[in-house]
Amino acid sequence: MQAIITKYIPPSAKGSRIKATCERGTLTIPFDHECDTGGAHRKAALALINVFINEDKARNGTPLNKNVWAGHFASGALPDGLTYAHVFI
Repeated sequence: MQAIITKYIPPSAKGSRIKATCERGTLTIPFDHECDTGGAHRKAALALINVFINEDKARNGTPLNKNVWAGHFASGALPDGLTYAHVFI
């Protein structure tokens, strides 16, 4: 299983965003200002996980409850304060 790293991208013409990355792929979403910082990072990780779940279901017909991406994960901030790591438990 792989860890997902999320990183805050400061405001630009597109607004502030969070980029979720792991070995399998990447996804950037708008920063959700209704969440606290940790919640916004977790939301980005979940969005990337949902992409993988949908890809796997389309490719293999794997039901959501049997998908390896559908487990629980723990999240924590890295020392730079802009990056979080999300690992499956």
